[in-house]
Amino acid sequence: MNMPDKAEIIAQALKTAHDKGENFENLKGDLAPADEDEAYAAQWCFHRLHGQEGRGPLGGRKIALASQVQQELCGIDHPIAGGIFAREIQTSPAKIERKNYHGLGIEFELAFQLADDIHANTGPYDKQSIRPYIAGAYAALELIIDRGADYENIDAFTMIADNAWSAGIVVGNEIPNWRDRDLDSLPVTLRWNDDPAISASTGLSNPLASMAWMISLLTGRGQTVKAGEFVITGSVIRTRYPVAAGQVAFDIAGLSTVSLRID
Repeated sequence: MNMPDKAEIIAQALKTAHDKGENFENLKGDLAPADEDEAYAAQWCFHRLHGQEGRGPLGGRKIALASQVQQELCGIDHPIAGGIFAREIQTSPAKIERKNYHGLGIEFELAFQLADDIHANTGPYDKQSIRPYIAGAYAALELIIDRGADYENIDAFTMIADNAWSAGIVVGNEIPNWRDRDLDSLPVTLRWNDDPAISASTGLSNPLASMAWMISLLTGRGQTVKAGEFVITGSVIRTRYPVAAGQVAFDIAGLSTVSLRID
Protein backbone atom coordinates (compact mmCIF):
# COMPACT_ATOMS: atom_id res chain seq x y z
CA MET A 1 0.00 0.00 0.00
CA ASN A 2 1.36 3.42 -0.94
CA MET A 3 1.81 5.83 1.94
CA PRO A 4 -0.10 9.12 1.53
CA ASP A 5 2.05 12.09 0.64
CA LYS A 6 2.17 15.21 2.77
CA ALA A 7 -0.41 17.10 0.70
CA GLU A 8 -2.94 14.32 1.26
CA ILE A 9 -2.18 14.25 5.00
CA ILE A 10 -2.69 18.03 5.23
CA ALA A 11 -5.98 17.83 3.31
CA GLN A 12 -7.29 15.03 5.51
CA ALA A 13 -6.35 16.95 8.66
CA LEU A 14 -8.23 20.00 7.40
CA LYS A 15 -11.26 17.96 6.41
CA THR A 16 -11.33 16.37 9.86
CA ALA A 17 -11.20 19.84 11.44
CA HIS A 18 -14.15 20.93 9.27
CA ASP A 19 -16.13 17.78 10.09
CA LYS A 20 -15.58 18.28 13.82
CA GLY A 21 -16.52 21.95 13.71
CA GLU A 22 -13.11 23.06 14.94
CA ASN A 23 -11.97 26.66 14.63
CA PHE A 24 -9.45 27.66 11.99
CA GLU A 25 -5.88 27.24 13.21
CA ASN A 26 -2.63 27.72 11.34
CA LEU A 27 -1.06 24.40 10.42
CA LYS A 28 2.01 23.73 12.52
CA GLY A 29 4.89 21.31 12.75
CA ASP A 30 4.83 18.40 10.32
CA LEU A 31 1.47 19.59 8.93
CA ALA A 32 2.65 23.07 7.96
CA PRO A 33 3.01 23.43 4.17
CA ALA A 34 6.65 24.02 3.32
CA ASP A 35 5.81 26.46 0.54
CA GLU A 36 3.07 27.67 -1.77
CA ASP A 37 3.46 24.67 -4.08
CA GLU A 38 2.74 22.27 -1.23
CA ALA A 39 -0.16 24.42 -0.04
CA TYR A 40 -1.86 24.28 -3.44
CA ALA A 41 -1.16 20.55 -3.75
CA ALA A 42 -3.00 20.14 -0.43
CA GLN A 43 -5.86 22.27 -1.74
CA TRP A 44 -6.29 20.01 -4.79
CA CYS A 45 -6.46 17.03 -2.40
CA PHE A 46 -8.98 18.95 -0.25
CA HIS A 47 -11.17 19.38 -3.35
CA ARG A 48 -11.06 15.66 -4.05
CA LEU A 49 -11.85 14.62 -0.48
CA HIS A 50 -14.81 16.98 -0.12
CA GLY A 51 -16.05 16.19 -3.61
CA GLN A 52 -16.20 12.52 -2.71
CA GLU A 53 -18.33 13.25 0.34
CA GLY A 54 -21.13 15.46 -0.86
CA ARG A 55 -19.89 18.86 -2.02
CA GLY A 56 -19.49 17.63 -5.59
CA PRO A 57 -16.97 18.53 -8.28
CA LEU A 58 -15.64 22.04 -8.71
CA GLY A 59 -17.97 24.47 -10.41
CA GLY A 60 -15.88 27.60 -10.09
CA ARG A 61 -12.85 29.45 -8.73
CA LYS A 62 -12.36 32.31 -6.29
CA ILE A 63 -9.74 34.89 -5.45
CA ALA A 64 -8.89 35.81 -1.86
CA LEU A 65 -6.54 38.21 -0.09
CA ALA A 66 -7.01 40.62 -2.98
CA SER A 67 -6.13 43.77 -1.02
CA GLN A 68 -2.66 44.84 0.10
CA VAL A 69 -3.85 45.14 3.70
CA GLN A 70 -5.06 41.53 3.73
CA GLN A 71 -1.85 40.33 2.10
CA GLU A 72 0.34 42.11 4.63
CA LEU A 73 -1.59 40.51 7.50
CA CYS A 74 -0.86 37.08 5.99
CA GLY A 75 2.75 37.75 5.07
CA ILE A 76 2.48 37.52 1.28
CA ASP A 77 2.54 40.00 -1.60
CA HIS A 78 -0.13 38.56 -3.92
CA PRO A 79 -3.67 37.13 -3.81
CA ILE A 80 -4.51 33.44 -3.45
CA ALA A 81 -7.01 31.18 -5.26
CA GLY A 82 -9.56 28.61 -4.12
CA GLY A 83 -12.21 26.33 -5.60
CA ILE A 84 -16.00 26.64 -5.51
CA PHE A 85 -17.90 23.35 -5.25
CA ALA A 86 -20.66 22.92 -7.84
CA ARG A 87 -23.30 21.97 -5.27
CA GLU A 88 -22.64 25.25 -3.44
CA ILE A 89 -23.49 27.45 -6.44
CA GLN A 90 -27.00 28.92 -6.15
CA THR A 91 -29.02 31.23 -8.36
CA SER A 92 -30.75 34.33 -7.08
CA PRO A 93 -33.00 34.69 -5.17
CA ALA A 94 -31.51 32.29 -2.64
CA LYS A 95 -31.98 31.45 1.03
CA ILE A 96 -29.53 30.01 3.57
CA GLU A 97 -29.50 29.26 7.29
CA ARG A 98 -26.68 30.93 9.19
CA LYS A 99 -26.38 27.97 11.56
CA ASN A 100 -25.12 25.82 8.69
CA TYR A 101 -21.97 27.93 8.27
CA HIS A 102 -19.04 28.08 10.69
CA GLY A 103 -18.17 31.77 10.73
CA LEU A 104 -20.25 33.07 7.82
CA GLY A 105 -19.11 36.06 5.81
CA ILE A 106 -20.66 37.60 2.69
CA GLU A 107 -18.69 39.29 -0.10
CA PHE A 108 -19.89 41.30 -3.10
CA GLU A 109 -18.40 40.54 -6.48
CA LEU A 110 -18.47 40.50 -10.25
CA ALA A 111 -18.50 36.91 -11.54
CA PHE A 112 -17.59 35.58 -14.96
CA GLN A 113 -18.62 32.27 -16.51
CA LEU A 114 -16.23 30.51 -18.87
CA ALA A 115 -17.17 29.82 -22.48
CA ASP A 116 -14.40 27.28 -23.15
CA ASP A 117 -11.91 25.12 -21.31
CA ILE A 118 -8.67 26.91 -20.46
CA HIS A 119 -6.05 24.20 -20.46
CA ALA A 120 -3.15 23.53 -18.13
CA ASN A 121 0.23 25.02 -18.93
CA THR A 122 -1.13 27.79 -21.13
CA GLY A 123 -0.85 31.52 -20.59
CA PRO A 124 -0.01 33.70 -18.85
CA TYR A 125 -3.12 35.74 -19.53
CA ASP A 126 -3.89 39.44 -19.26
CA LYS A 127 -7.04 41.57 -19.35
CA GLN A 128 -7.28 41.38 -23.11
CA SER A 129 -6.32 37.77 -23.76
CA ILE A 130 -8.75 36.44 -21.14
CA ARG A 131 -11.84 38.17 -22.59
CA PRO A 132 -12.49 35.63 -25.39
CA TYR A 133 -12.92 32.91 -22.77
CA ILE A 134 -15.79 34.72 -21.03
CA ALA A 135 -19.36 33.59 -21.73
CA GLY A 136 -21.15 35.95 -19.34
CA ALA A 137 -20.81 38.44 -16.47
CA TYR A 138 -22.98 38.51 -13.35
CA ALA A 139 -23.48 40.12 -9.97
CA ALA A 140 -22.60 37.56 -7.31
CA LEU A 141 -22.44 37.07 -3.56
CA GLU A 142 -19.68 34.91 -2.15
CA LEU A 143 -20.17 32.93 1.06
CA ILE A 144 -17.04 32.39 3.12
CA ILE A 145 -16.47 30.38 6.29
CA ASP A 146 -13.62 31.69 8.43
CA ARG A 147 -14.28 29.12 11.20
CA GLY A 148 -13.64 31.69 13.90
CA ALA A 149 -10.19 32.62 12.62
CA ASP A 150 -7.96 35.10 14.42
CA TYR A 151 -7.55 37.72 11.70
CA GLU A 152 -4.34 38.99 13.27
CA ASN A 153 -2.72 35.57 12.94
CA ILE A 154 -3.45 33.91 9.60
CA ASP A 155 -0.85 31.91 7.72
CA ALA A 156 -1.39 32.27 3.97
CA PHE A 157 -0.20 28.72 3.20
CA THR A 158 -2.75 27.30 5.64
CA MET A 159 -5.48 29.43 4.10
CA ILE A 160 -4.53 28.18 0.63
CA ALA A 161 -4.64 24.56 1.76
CA ASP A 162 -8.00 25.26 3.44
CA ASN A 163 -9.47 26.25 0.05
CA ALA A 164 -9.39 29.98 0.82
CA TRP A 165 -12.45 29.58 3.08
CA SER A 166 -14.78 28.96 0.13
CA ALA A 167 -18.41 28.14 1.02
CA GLY A 168 -20.25 28.86 -2.21
CA ILE A 169 -21.72 31.66 -4.29
CA VAL A 170 -25.10 33.07 -5.27
CA VAL A 171 -25.30 34.28 -8.87
CA GLY A 172 -27.65 36.93 -10.28
CA ASN A 173 -28.89 37.44 -13.82
CA GLU A 174 -26.42 37.94 -16.65
CA ILE A 175 -25.38 41.53 -17.39
CA PRO A 176 -26.88 42.30 -20.81
CA ASN A 177 -24.48 43.37 -23.55
CA TRP A 178 -21.58 42.99 -21.13
CA ARG A 179 -19.05 42.85 -23.98
CA ASP A 180 -19.85 46.48 -24.82
CA ARG A 181 -19.41 47.74 -21.25
CA ASP A 182 -16.40 48.88 -19.25
CA LEU A 183 -16.44 46.13 -16.64
CA ASP A 184 -13.84 47.96 -14.56
CA SER A 185 -16.06 50.96 -13.86
CA LEU A 186 -19.62 49.80 -13.29
CA PRO A 187 -21.38 51.30 -10.23
CA VAL A 188 -22.58 48.86 -7.59
CA THR A 189 -25.03 49.15 -4.70
CA LEU A 190 -25.41 47.01 -1.60
CA ARG A 191 -28.62 46.99 0.39
CA TRP A 192 -28.49 45.14 3.70
CA ASN A 193 -31.78 45.05 5.59
CA ASP A 194 -32.80 48.65 6.31
CA ASP A 195 -29.24 49.96 6.57
CA PRO A 196 -28.27 52.90 4.36
CA ALA A 197 -27.27 51.70 0.89
CA ILE A 198 -23.54 51.38 0.18
CA SER A 199 -22.17 52.40 -3.21
CA ALA A 200 -18.90 51.40 -4.84
CA SER A 201 -17.47 50.41 -8.24
CA THR A 202 -16.43 47.16 -9.88
CA GLY A 203 -13.08 48.85 -10.49
CA LEU A 204 -12.17 48.30 -6.85
CA SER A 205 -11.54 44.62 -7.64
CA ASN A 206 -10.06 45.22 -11.12
CA PRO A 207 -12.13 42.20 -12.25
CA LEU A 208 -10.60 41.35 -15.62
CA ALA A 209 -7.06 41.63 -14.28
CA SER A 210 -8.03 39.58 -11.23
CA MET A 211 -9.51 36.87 -13.44
CA ALA A 212 -6.44 36.86 -15.68
CA TRP A 213 -4.16 36.54 -12.64
CA MET A 214 -6.14 33.64 -11.23
CA ILE A 215 -6.38 31.72 -14.52
CA SER A 216 -2.65 32.23 -15.07
CA LEU A 217 -1.92 30.89 -11.59
CA LEU A 218 -4.12 27.82 -12.01
CA THR A 219 -3.05 26.86 -15.52
CA GLY A 220 0.56 27.51 -14.59
CA ARG A 221 0.16 24.95 -11.79
CA GLY A 222 -1.23 22.30 -14.11
CA GLN A 223 -4.95 22.93 -13.63
CA THR A 224 -7.51 23.02 -16.45
CA VAL A 225 -10.35 25.45 -15.78
CA LYS A 226 -13.45 24.13 -17.52
CA ALA A 227 -16.16 25.67 -19.65
CA GLY A 228 -19.16 26.59 -17.51
CA GLU A 229 -17.14 27.31 -14.38
CA PHE A 230 -17.74 30.59 -12.59
CA VAL A 231 -14.83 32.80 -11.62
CA ILE A 232 -15.41 35.42 -8.94
CA THR A 233 -13.04 38.35 -8.89
CA GLY A 234 -12.88 39.84 -5.40
CA SER A 235 -15.20 41.82 -3.16
CA VAL A 236 -15.73 45.49 -3.98
CA ILE A 237 -17.27 46.17 -0.56
CA ARG A 238 -15.90 45.17 2.83
CA THR A 239 -16.90 41.66 3.96
CA ARG A 240 -20.03 41.56 6.11
CA TYR A 241 -20.57 39.00 8.88
CA PRO A 242 -24.28 38.45 9.54
CA VAL A 243 -25.18 38.01 13.20
CA ALA A 244 -28.93 37.68 12.70
CA ALA A 245 -31.51 36.97 10.04
CA GLY A 246 -31.67 39.44 7.20
CA GLN A 247 -32.07 40.28 3.53
CA VAL A 248 -29.18 41.19 1.22
CA ALA A 249 -29.38 42.64 -2.30
CA PHE A 250 -26.35 43.51 -4.44
CA ASP A 251 -26.80 45.31 -7.74
CA ILE A 252 -24.37 46.13 -10.56
CA ALA A 253 -25.37 49.22 -12.53
CA GLY A 254 -29.05 48.27 -12.51
CA LEU A 255 -28.11 45.49 -14.93
CA SER A 256 -27.67 42.47 -12.67
CA THR A 257 -28.99 41.91 -9.17
CA VAL A 258 -28.42 39.08 -6.71
CA SER A 259 -30.40 38.62 -3.50
CA LEU A 260 -30.06 36.41 -0.48
CA ARG A 261 -32.27 35.75 2.53
CA ILE A 262 -30.35 34.74 5.66
CA ASP A 263 -32.36 32.87 8.33
